[in-house]
Amino acid sequence: MSCPCTSAARLFLNTAHRGLSCSRIQLFSLSRQGSRETHLPPRVRVRSFSETAVCFASKDGTTKDGGSDGGKKSISEGKRLSGSGGSGKGGSQLRCPKCGDPCTHVETFVSSTRFVKCEKCHHFFVVLSETDSKKGLNKEPESAAEAVKLAFAQKPPPPPKKIYAYLDKYVVGQSYAKKVLAVAVYNHYKRIYNNIPAGSRQQVEVEKQPSLTPRELLQIAGISPHGNALGASMQQQASQQAPQERRGGEVLDSTHTEIKLEKSNIILLGPTGSGKTLLAQTLARCLDVPFAICDCTTLTQAGYVGEDIESVIAKLLQDANYSVEKAQQGIVFLDEVDKIGSVPGIHQLRDVGGEGVQQGLLKLLEGTIVNVPEKNSRKLRGETVQVDTTNILFVASGAFNGLDRIISRRKNEKYLGFGTPSNLGKGRRAAAAADLANTSGETDTVAEIEEKDRLLKLVEARDLIEFGMIPEFVGRLPVVVPLHSLDEETLVRILTEPRNAVVPQYQALFSMDKCELNVNQDALRAIARMALERKTGARGLRSIMEKLLLEPMFEVPHSDIMAVELDKDVVQGKSQPRYIRAPAKEAAEEEYDSGIEEENWPRQADAANN
Repeated sequence: MSCPCTSAARLFLNTAHRGLSCSRIQLFSLSRQGSRETHLPPRVRVRSFSETAVCFASKDGTTKDGGSDGGKKSISEGKRLSGSGGSGKGGSQLRCPKCGDPCTHVETFVSSTRFVKCEKCHHFFVVLSETDSKKGLNKEPESAAEAVKLAFAQKPPPPPKKIYAYLDKYVVGQSYAKKVLAVAVYNHYKRIYNNIPAGSRQQVEVEKQPSLTPRELLQIAGISPHGNALGASMQQQASQQAPQERRGGEVLDSTHTEIKLEKSNIILLGPTGSGKTLLAQTLARCLDVPFAICDCTTLTQAGYVGEDIESVIAKLLQDANYSVEKAQQGIVFLDEVDKIGSVPGIHQLRDVGGEGVQQGLLKLLEGTIVNVPEKNSRKLRGETVQVDTTNILFVASGAFNGLDRIISRRKNEKYLGFGTPSNLGKGRRAAAAADLANTSGETDTVAEIEEKDRLLKLVEARDLIEFGMIPEFVGRLPVVVPLHSLDEETLVRILTEPRNAVVPQYQALFSMDKCELNVNQDALRAIARMALERKTGARGLRSIMEKLLLEPMFEVPHSDIMAVELDKDVVQGKSQPRYIRAPAKEAAEEEYDSGIEEENWPRQADAANN
C-alpha cells in the first residue's frame, strides 16, 4: 500500500497536467492574497474521484487554477470527513476539506444558510445535501417539447370517440357540444406536436452537454472565470438557445415552407343549467395537458380593483406546476363570458368590467407574450415570467339570456308571447329585459323551450355583437356551439343515469344510516316537470330533492326506519313520504344497538361509498 500523500500528489499532478478542459463542476472559493498555493496536510484522507478542476480566487478578483479534490465530492467531503456529516449541532462539525480544521456557518440574513467558512485557511465552501448530489449526477431534464414527442411516441393521444364516450358517462345530452369539444382537444394535441420547432432535438442535445447548475456552484460576484457575476446561469442560457429561425433573404430564397397549425377557439352558448361548466370540469379530469377554469365575472381592466386579465394565465401556470413550457400547451376555459358584454349608454364613462376586459382579452386569445407574476409574488414587485399564449386553446361559455330575442328580431319573426317590441334597445341588459318581459306564465313551457333552441341554432356573429360583445372579440372565437335546453326526458335521465347522479347521492346519504331510498318512475317524472317550470335547468333538480327529503332526513337517523319511498303524490304535495319500519326489538337489544351504533358509523359511511 502506498502512502495517501504520495497518491494524492500524483493525482494532483495528473489533474493539473490535463487542465480545465474536462472539468464539469467548478468551485469558486475566496482566500486571502497570501494563500495562493494548495496545501495537502499529511493526515487528511483523500478519496478517489473523477478528474475535476478547482478555481481559486483571491480578494482582488484575480483567479489561479489549481487541482484538488474539488467538485461535488470535495464539497460534500466536508460533511463526510467528520464521520457523521451533521450540521454541527450534535458535536459533529463540518471540517475543511483542505486543512481539516472545523468550519463555521456563515451568518447571513437567511436563517438556513448553506455556506461555511474555514477559520484557519479562510476558504468559503457551499455544503451540498445528499439530494443535491443525486440531482447533479442525474442527466439534464428533457425539455417540454421533447417530452411531448416522447409521450406521443409511447402513448398516442385519445381519439375523439374515446373522449366523447368519457363525457357521455357524466353529462347527459348535448351530443353536438361534446363532439366539438372532443375534436377540439384531439386537434389541440396534434397542433402541439406539429408546432414544435424542428431544431428542438438539437436543442435538447445541447442541453444534455455538461453545464454548470447554480445549485452546485458557489456564485460570488466578480469571481467568475468568464468575468461575469452571473457565471453559470448565463452559460446555461447561452447553451439552451434554440437554433435561429430563417430571416430576411433566407426566407425569400427558400422553396420549402412548413405548415404551422393555428388554433380555433370555441364559444359555448346555452341556457343556465344545461351543462356548460360540467362539461369543462369533466374534460379537465381526462386531459394530459394543463387545464384552467376561470371566471370572467371577477375580471377588470388593468389598473382597477379586481383580478387582472393575466390572472387567467396565472391559474394555468399554477395547474402546470409553474412550468412555463407546459403551460404554453394548455387549455383555458373562460366561464360566464357573457357577463363582460358592454352595456350601451355609458360611453362617457369607462366600462371597467365589460368592454375594457374584452379589449384586454383580444391579444390573449390571438397569441401574445404575457408577463405573469411568479409563484408567491405580487405584480407590483416586477418579478414576472413570460408565457406565450399562441398555442393555448381558449374555450368560452355563457348563458347569453335574451340572445334568442335578438335572433328573432333579425329574422323578422313574431316571437311567442306578446311579440317583440319595436323599440328594443341594444346590449345584454336590454336583451335580458326583453326576455323577461316576453315570458308569460300562460305560454306553454315546452313550446317556449323548443322555440328558443330553434333560434339559438341560427346564431351568427352579428347577434353576439348586438348583445354587447365587440366585433374583434367575436372574430377571435370562430367556433360557435349552441347547447340545447333540457326537456323532461333528459331531466329524468340526469336524475339517475350519470356517474354522479342526484338520486344515487341521496341514496348514499341514507345508506349511511342503514336506510334505503326508493323513488319510482312517476315521482322522477313529476320532479323533472317541476324543474322545467322553474327554468333553472338541471340545477333545479337538487333544490326539489332537498325540499322533498327534508322530513325523511330529519326522521331517519337513530330510528327504526329501514326504507323511505317517494311517489308522485309525495312530489306534488298530496301525501307524506312512506316509511317502512323494522320489527320491534326487546329493550336489552335496543340498549346494545345504541351503544355500538356510533362506533360503526364510519364503517357504514365507507360501505355507502363503495
